[in-house]
Amino acid sequence: MEFNAKVETMNVGVEFQNINVLLKDGEKKNLKLDQDQLKRLELGKTYHFTVETYTHNEKEQLKVVDFVGIFEHIKDPILLKLELASFYEYAPIDMKVLKDSIQGFLDQLENETIKKITKGVYQEYENSFYMYPAAVRFHHAYIGGLAYHTKTMIDIAMRFKEIYPYLNKDLLIAGILLHDICKVDELNGFEGGEYTLEGQLVGHLVLGAMKIKEMARKLDLVDKEEVLMLTHILLSHHGLPNFGAAKKPMTPEAILIWYIDTIDSKFTVLGEELAKTDAGDFTQSIPVLDKSRVYKHKF
Repeated sequence: MEFNAKVETMNVGVEFQNINVLLKDGEKKNLKLDQDQLKRLELGKTYHFTVETYTHNEKEQLKVVDFVGIFEHIKDPILLKLELASFYEYAPIDMKVLKDSIQGFLDQLENETIKKITKGVYQEYENSFYMYPAAVRFHHAYIGGLAYHTKTMIDIAMRFKEIYPYLNKDLLIAGILLHDICKVDELNGFEGGEYTLEGQLVGHLVLGAMKIKEMARKLDLVDKEEVLMLTHILLSHHGLPNFGAAKKPMTPEAILIWYIDTIDSKFTVLGEELAKTDAGDFTQSIPVLDKSRVYKHKF
């Protein structure tokens, strides 16, 4: 028997190990397993289980034969959503629309150096990119949040490009698409969770800059100015050192990406809070807006 299920509880004793899991239709099952299997499981995560039945004290039991993470079992993010939407909160956008939009922006890249590096890094992270949140807690903290945040930022940047034609379109698209992509390495799983050791000690800004350099070396493009511009965007997109930036943004595209990143992270959360607030009332305190409460007018 095979099925996908989320681990809800673990029960461990001197002579027994079992877990309670939740299937997407709401059915719950108790699974028996050995100590080595238990060590490989994490509470709150979803797996594809292979189990066998046996009888103990005249009662049918289920024993785990093998399991793999759901992300290893199903790699297509569109199919994954069909399995996981009942377990976790997802970005408020159709996954196919989201993926088509991102890939459409990739297809707009014209500069060969930027295109090769961006597509190379994107392809390395493609499946994870559509599953990971943009943050653990504060904004877009749900499955698909990373890609949704990225799409929204590029949408905004393209409007700025129309008004300020001196902005470089390829740098905006590539810089935004890559700016948070190493959150896949910074976080310990697409279900949310916590930061990895690498995420805590290095962080996604530096990890992303390192990934660009690595891809540039692989493609023999290290000396190109475009590589430097992309690296600068990633190192500076938090704007100021006290917000984690390694450098202050010093190119037009880097400055804009910093502002847009700030806008989307704050206005997305504001919209979510306003949706929960009655007209004529104030929202609850909003952490990303310096704990401000915002009035929702009646018209």
